[in-house]
Amino acid sequence: MRVSRRALLAGAGALAGGALLGACSEDDGGAKAGSSSVAPGELTGEISVLNPGFATDDQKKVWDQMVAAFNKTAPNVKVTTDFTDYGKLNEKITTALAGNLVPDVLMTGVGWIPPFAYKGVYAEFDQALIEGRTYADRVLETCKFEDKLYAIPFTQDTRSLIGNKSLWDKAGITTPPKTFADFRDACKELTSGSGANKQWGFIINSSGSARQILATFLGANNGAMFSPDGKTPLFTSPECTEALQLLVDIIKDGSSSWDIKPAEGSPHPFLGGKFGISFCPSSAWPTWSEANAELLKPENSILFHAQNKRESTFLGGTMMSRSKTSKNAAAADEFIRIMTDTESIRMACESLNTVPPLQSALEASETLSGNRLIKEGLDGLQFASFEGGSAAWLEIRGQLDPILEEALILKTEVPVALEKAQKMAQDAIDQL
Repeated sequence: MRVSRRALLAGAGALAGGALLGACSEDDGGAKAGSSSVAPGELTGEISVLNPGFATDDQKKVWDQMVAAFNKTAPNVKVTTDFTDYGKLNEKITTALAGNLVPDVLMTGVGWIPPFAYKGVYAEFDQALIEGRTYADRVLETCKFEDKLYAIPFTQDTRSLIGNKSLWDKAGITTPPKTFADFRDACKELTSGSGANKQWGFIINSSGSARQILATFLGANNGAMFSPDGKTPLFTSPECTEALQLLVDIIKDGSSSWDIKPAEGSPHPFLGGKFGISFCPSSAWPTWSEANAELLKPENSILFHAQNKRESTFLGGTMMSRSKTSKNAAAADEFIRIMTDTESIRMACESLNTVPPLQSALEASETLSGNRLIKEGLDGLQFASFEGGSAAWLEIRGQLDPILEEALILKTEVPVALEKAQKMAQDAIDQL
C-alpha cells in the first residue's frame, strides 16, 4: 500500500525520528480485532475512547451508565473517554496519529472509514464479532474498506422525505413520485402564489449539506460518488449529472430556492404549512413535535424516499473501530462488542434520538418504537445512500460543498460544476 507523507501528516506537522504509526503497513500479521479468547472477567488495564457524540450532561450520564454496564462484564478494565465533536474529530485523530497516541477505540462517521483504514489506523474486525446480528447490507458497506470490516455500526441518522398531506390532496397527488420526472412535476403542482403568500413545492436546503442532498438523489439514480475501489471520482457520470440537474431544474422552475433554509432557534420552515415536500431527519421528532405535532401524525403527512432507479434515503451515523496499535486490544474489542449490542444501542439511541442499526434495539424500547421518524429510519436502512467512498474523502468533502452550491444558486451550469468537482476529487486522490 502506498501511503504518502501528505496523507499521513496532514494538519499534524512532521514526525520526529520516523515514529510513524507502525500499523500503516497493509498487514501487520496480527490477529483480527474481536478474535481474542481471553475471558472478559480476566481482562485488565486501561482503554481510551474518542467519542464525538454525547455532548450534553444528560447524554454523558447515559454514556457513563453504558461504561458501567461494560465494567460489570470486565470489572478490571478502566475506560477513559475523550468527548469531542465532529468538527474537531479529524484534527484529533490526525494529531493522535502524528504522536503515535491513537485511542484504543475510535468513533467516527459514515465516509470516514476508508480514509483512516487506508492510513492503517484501524484494525480489521473478525466477522465472528457480528455473528447473530442482522444489519442492513448498505449499513455494513459503510463500515468496510477494500471488502474488509473496520467498523461496527453504533447509531444511525437518516433523512427521508416528508410530504404535507393537505397540500398533496389539494394538488391531487395521491402517491409518492417514483421517478425524477414525477418528482419535478409534483414540486410544480405543489407550487403556487407569490411573495409572502407563496407555497413552495420543495424546500431543498432543508437538512444537511449540499453534498449530502446530492448523495440522496444520486443514490436514487443508482449512482455513487466514487468507483468501487475509491480511486476514481464519478461526479461527471450520467447518474450524478442527472441527479444534480434535477435539483437545479426544480429551483429554476420556481418550486424551490437554495436561499430558503432552517434558521437556528426557529421552527423548521416545513412546519409552517407552506412547503409540499421537505427532507426529514430522523432526529427531528422532539423539536418538530413540539412545534407542530399535528403535522407529524400519519394522517397529515407522508414519509417517503427519493426514487428514480431505486429508493434512497440518506444515511449518516457513528461507528466504532479499534486502533491497530492498541496496547490493550482484547479489552478494546470486548468494549466494542458490548457497546454495539442490543441493550447498549437501545440506551444510546434513546439518549441521542438516533436510529438503531439493529431491529432488536427498536423492539426493546417503547421510546424508540413510539417515534415515527426513528421507525421509518430503521425501515429505510435497506435503501441507504451515503457520501464518501474514497480514501481521500476527508480532503474532498469540505471542498465539494461550495462547488455544488455554485450550481444550486444558479451561478454555474451543472456540467461545469461537476467537472470542477471531478478534477478537485481526482487531484486529492492522486496525492494519496
